[in-house]
Amino acid sequence: MNSNPVDFLNLLNGQVQYVVPRWQRRYCWGLEDIERLVEDLLAVAAAGEGATHYGGTLLTFPEPGPAGMPVQVFRVVDGQQRLTTVSILLASIAAKLGPDGVCGAWTGQSIFDLRITNPGAVPSQRRKLRLQDGDEREYGDGLTGKSGGAGAVSQAWRIARRLVAKHDTATLLDGLGRLRVVSIGLDHTDDPQQIFQSLNATGRPLTESEKVKNWLLMGLPDAEQQELHNKHWLEMESALDARHSSELIDIFLRDVLRWWTGDTPGISQVYEGLRRWAVRNGKDDRRALCRELSRLAKLYGILTGTAGAHDASTERELCHLRALGFHVHRPFSLRLLNDATQDNCNSAGSAALVATLAAVSSWLTRMWLADRQLGGLNKAFAELAHERGPDSHEGYVDHWVDRINRRWNTRVGVPGDEAVREGIRTRKAYGGSATRSTRAVLCELMRHEHGKETIMPDELTVEHVMPRRRIA
Repeated sequence: MNSNPVDFLNLLNGQVQYVVPRWQRRYCWGLEDIERLVEDLLAVAAAGEGATHYGGTLLTFPEPGPAGMPVQVFRVVDGQQRLTTVSILLASIAAKLGPDGVCGAWTGQSIFDLRITNPGAVPSQRRKLRLQDGDEREYGDGLTGKSGGAGAVSQAWRIARRLVAKHDTATLLDGLGRLRVVSIGLDHTDDPQQIFQSLNATGRPLTESEKVKNWLLMGLPDAEQQELHNKHWLEMESALDARHSSELIDIFLRDVLRWWTGDTPGISQVYEGLRRWAVRNGKDDRRALCRELSRLAKLYGILTGTAGAHDASTERELCHLRALGFHVHRPFSLRLLNDATQDNCNSAGSAALVATLAAVSSWLTRMWLADRQLGGLNKAFAELAHERGPDSHEGYVDHWVDRINRRWNTRVGVPGDEAVREGIRTRKAYGGSATRSTRAVLCELMRHEHGKETIMPDELTVEHVMPRRRIA
C-alpha cells in the first residue's frame, strides 16, 4: 500500500481511467453534498496564497493486464463520489466556457481533452471515469448535454450546471486546483474489501444491500463481476423496481433472511445475518447465492406487483394482500411461491398455492377486522416460512392450514367469528391508515356478492362502496 498527498486534478493527468467496480455502491451524492463541496472550493479560492482544501481519500488498485497498455486503468475502492462530482463540475465548466472560451490557462476544449477524456484511446477507455451501468449511461448523457434521467448522476448534472452558472468560473477553477486528496494505491497483497469497509465506517453509511452486493462481487475476476452484476444483480433491481433506491432490495433481503432463519432480523442486521447464514450452511459459493437471490427477487416482485402478475387465480389473492397494505406475510408467501416452482411431489401446485394464500389472506383480514395488533405476526410468519414442509403423505394445503390454526390460542391466532363481529362493531375503520384496509375488505365483499366482472376496484373509493352519508 502506497499513500501520497496529491492535487486532485493531477489524478486526471495523462492517459488514465478510473473504473467503479460493480460491487461498489451507486453514486448517491445529492444537493447538500454537492453544494458543500462547491462552497469548500469557493472558500479555499478566497483564502490566502498556498491554501489548500483536503478532499478525503482516493483508494485504488490497478486493473490487471499486460504491461505497457496505453491507458493505465485503476479500480476505485473508495472516492467515487468525489471523483464523479469533480468530473461533472469540470465538464459543466467546460460546457459553460465553450470550446473556444478562455479562463486563465484553460479553455473549454482543453479541460475536456486533458481532464475528462483520453483522446485517441479505444472507445471503452476514451473517458477517464467509467461508472457502473445506469450511472455510466447518465454520466455519458450528461457529457453530451442531456440530464433528463431519474438517477442521482442525472440529478448531479442538473445541480452542477446550476451552481457553475451561478458562480465565477475562474474562482471555481482556482478552488479545484487547490483541492487535494490522499491517494492510496493498493497492491495484490492488500485486502480491498477490508480496507473499503473500514474507510466507509466513518463516511456515509452503506445500505445493507450495498454491503451484500459488495460481498457477493468483490474479489471475483472482472468478467465474472460483470456477468453476475448484469445478469443477476440488475435483474434483481428491475424485478423490485429498485433502480434508483436500495430500500426495496434491503426489505427483500430482510424477508428472505427471515424465511431462511426463522428469526426476525431488522433491516440493519441483513448483511451480517446473511453472511452468518451462508457460513453456517456451507453456502460459500457467492456466485450461486447471487443467482439464487436474483431468482427469488422475481418471485418477490410478483408479491409486490413490481415484476408482473402470476396466473389469474393466484393474482387475485395477491391483489387482496397488497390492497390490505400488510407486508408481514411476505417471508411465508415468498416461500409458498418458491414451493410452487419446485419439481417434487411435495411442491405446491397452482390450486394448492391459491388455497394456501387464501388462508393467509383470511388470517390477516380477520386479524384486522377483530382489531388485533399485527406486530406479533412478524415472528409467526418467519417461523412458518422456516418450518419443514408437508411430508409425502400430507396434503399441501391441509398441512399449512393446520400449522396456522395451531396458533388459535395465542395473541396472533386466527380470530373466531365472535371476535370478528365485535371488532366490526367497535373498531375505527375509516380515516388515516385504516381507510386502505377498509377499502380492500369492502371490495372483496363486493366480488363475492356481485362477481369480479361487475366491479373495477382500481376506480373505487370507500365512498363508492359504502357511503358515509345517506344520499337523499
